[in-house]
Amino acid sequence: MDNILEIQNLIVEYKSNKNNSSLLAVNDVSLNIKRGEIYALAGESGCGKSTMAKTITKLVQPKSGKILYEGKNILTHTKEEAKMYPSQVQMVFQNPYSSFNPKMKIGDILKEPLDINTSYSKNAKKSIIRDTLNDVGLTDKVLELYPHEFSGGQRQRIAIARALILNPQFLVADEPVSALDASIQAQIINLMKDLKKQRDLTILFISHDLNVVRYLADRVGVMYFGKLIEENDTISIFNFPKKDYTKTLLESSPKLVVTEQ
Repeated sequence: MDNILEIQNLIVEYKSNKNNSSLLAVNDVSLNIKRGEIYALAGESGCGKSTMAKTITKLVQPKSGKILYEGKNILTHTKEEAKMYPSQVQMVFQNPYSSFNPKMKIGDILKEPLDINTSYSKNAKKSIIRDTLNDVGLTDKVLELYPHEFSGGQRQRIAIARALILNPQFLVADEPVSALDASIQAQIINLMKDLKKQRDLTILFISHDLNVVRYLADRVGVMYFGKLIEENDTISIFNFPKKDYTKTLLESSPKLVVTEQ
């Protein structure tokens, strides 16, 4: 299985305007993600997981390093390559409500990426939106409603639909179930597993909860204070963790029972 994403010696630094201090949110991280797998980044809040996600999706500019997607460094993309990148790599955010425009109807939220990135006809866009909603377990009845009219689980399904609307190959899911209660978490987790198979997706799944990671991931990387301290296949991470921090993370994580649909 070849690599779809390769991160080489990535450093991301945040600077404070108040006292001119800086923080290395990501400190010399290197990892590879194989095509078709679910790779999980785990660790406590503030360890650099979300910064990694935002850097991969070009929301944050790194200080140094390389991010190779399909062999090309996204940090030195040509104008045409940069234009195409959003159709290949998309992100599901932790809090869908804060990532939606509350004044826009769901139909407009889902159509916007198609308007910006494609030249499809009006009917083609309607068909894509309908099919994508069906894939996440919703119908076109949601299109005339606003984000506040949905539950948290429904909003996350809509957020996933928005991320899938351009038919990307690579999906970054940043804590997509942490804001949901346990029963809804299970539904979204199973949905992501199904979508991975149906759409042949590669997924970078970010979570502080190793029990969720255990159910979903093929391989796991554990981050601590901006560094990738341990990486292995999921079975090995859970059965034979090498680092004390990984052992502590495993022991402290609440038990989550996920049943197959």
